[in-house]
Amino acid sequence: MMSQGHALFCWLTAFCLVAVGVTNLAAQNDATGAKPRRFVAVTFDDLPAQRGNLAKMQQITGKVIKSIVKHKIPAVGFVNEGKLYTQKGEVDARIALLREWTNAGLELGNHTYSHINNQTAALSAYQDDIVRGETVTRQLLQEKGLKLRYFRHPFLFTGLTNDYKQGIEQFLAARDYTVAPVTIDNSDYIYAYTYGAAQKRGDTATMKRVADGYVPHMETMCDYFEKVSRESLGYEVKQILLVHANEINAEYFDDMVAMLKRRGYEFITLEEALKDPAYRLPEAQMKWGLSWLHRWMLAKGQKMRTDEPDVPKDIMDLYQAAQRQQ
Repeated sequence: MMSQGHALFCWLTAFCLVAVGVTNLAAQNDATGAKPRRFVAVTFDDLPAQRGNLAKMQQITGKVIKSIVKHKIPAVGFVNEGKLYTQKGEVDARIALLREWTNAGLELGNHTYSHINNQTAALSAYQDDIVRGETVTRQLLQEKGLKLRYFRHPFLFTGLTNDYKQGIEQFLAARDYTVAPVTIDNSDYIYAYTYGAAQKRGDTATMKRVADGYVPHMETMCDYFEKVSRESLGYEVKQILLVHANEINAEYFDDMVAMLKRRGYEFITLEEALKDPAYRLPEAQMKWGLSWLHRWMLAKGQKMRTDEPDVPKDIMDLYQAAQRQQ
């Protein structure tokens, strides 16, 4: 376990690196009179798709990749390999969906085999699920001369206790993984589930209602985490955006990209985002999935923020109704 003195040293070192970055950025802005440029790495979770039969997964994959390639976004897709084996006779077709990502020049990461919940699973079971979830993904990357290097925690749960968290971290390090944090968290899955349920029952009015609210929700979350970054770090971190391979992004990712560009974002690789010194800051051990901006603040001893925007009540009501109908 890390000593208090070592933790303080890590914090001070990272803080100094962040301070240098802020100073350099401020000097650049003073010289040009321009606003800071914004940067974001885009990541997709739950590949090959968050839900659906093979035909739905094929539709989602095709549309999402087409949009990513059109906008020249160096996205990373995080895979749950368990989804490759849920229907007998479809394994090759489902693996082909992942190969579409690598054929498009995109990178894949490990999101565990079964999207395991480390709040209910033993550490050994969680570790086994990590290993089980890398077999096909590693092979597909090797076909392109690449290595499997990124891991994303399901639900963004990093461990119920400090010992559990450190057990995961040590295991990942031993297998040469880099954890993919998230700074711009959001509720795209709520919109996607509600949209998909309405689509399934032919409810075009609800589909439009949900779709009309989706990009505004994403912009609200961007605005919020930009503000949190400025207030907590003194500058806007190179953001890492989490979205899912799902129905709503298959249809409206182009609109979200337009919103991000309007806000001044340039799309960068996950590797480039992680060079931001903020990602070397100590992070708090958290029971729940939270943006790393919150985790860094809590690690500094600051109080938990309670002002993160909620999903609008009308959308949440539709989501809960859709869940009850399933």
